[in-house]
Amino acid sequence: MLKEPLFHFLILGLLIYGGYAWLHRGDAPDEEQTIRVGPGELGWLRTSFETRWQRGPTPAELQGLVDEYVRETVLYREALTMGLDQNDIIVRRRLAQKLEFLIEDLAEVSTPTDEELEAYFEAHRASYREPDRITFSHVFLDPDRRGEAALEDASEIRATLEAQADPTQGVSDFGDPFMLQSYYPERTEAEIAKLFGRDFGARIAELGEGRWHGPVLSGYGVHLVYVHEIQSFPQPTFGDFREQVKDDWTAAKRQELNDEYVTRLLEKYEVVIEEPA
Repeated sequence: MLKEPLFHFLILGLLIYGGYAWLHRGDAPDEEQTIRVGPGELGWLRTSFETRWQRGPTPAELQGLVDEYVRETVLYREALTMGLDQNDIIVRRRLAQKLEFLIEDLAEVSTPTDEELEAYFEAHRASYREPDRITFSHVFLDPDRRGEAALEDASEIRATLEAQADPTQGVSDFGDPFMLQSYYPERTEAEIAKLFGRDFGARIAELGEGRWHGPVLSGYGVHLVYVHEIQSFPQPTFGDFREQVKDDWTAAKRQELNDEYVTRLLEKYEVVIEEPA
């Protein structure tokens, strides 16, 4: 059989075909190596551009968007091929977030009744109230300079200030240098807490007007505090915040539906927590 001309011809043909296929193995990309930019992708690119710039893209700008889309797709596919999406906390969170957004988009939230909105408002009334604004001055005593004497010195300085005709006269002349201000107009408790700490902010909110208080402690050290004025605002009414309450109710309802969906998903899984030996 090895001497048959037909057999030799078949072997030669197979070798030629195999060599050609090997040399041109990249000429016919499969679907995974094809990046299609169709009407859907082009429409999305145009819409994204119009949303940002309030006009349609020029042909050159559209080509730039397509080039960037193709570049991003190439990098994305290569990253997947290399397994860069595995055990990546950022990718993990992003995918979970995208599913949450999808759940929220698909969730059908009914139109709330006025009774439902009023009940929600009453349950969250405090969040719609304008917080009190406090105007105060303070004298700072640095424990790094004064040590244990800081509290005793504070009591003596307070007595001196209270004995003045104007108890806030020359406030900056008392105490030790302070990196921030000595006078703060119309600050909320939250704003004060950001500057001096949560405990200091809560204490200031409880002090009465028109006299010196202290010593009051903060993360910086010891303070004497004079409250000039506490500006309070009227209680909020449902009518003043109806639209905001509706938006908040809708957001809360969507979150509730989201949580219910995740709870149903969890029923498909067995959670095993393995403590280290």
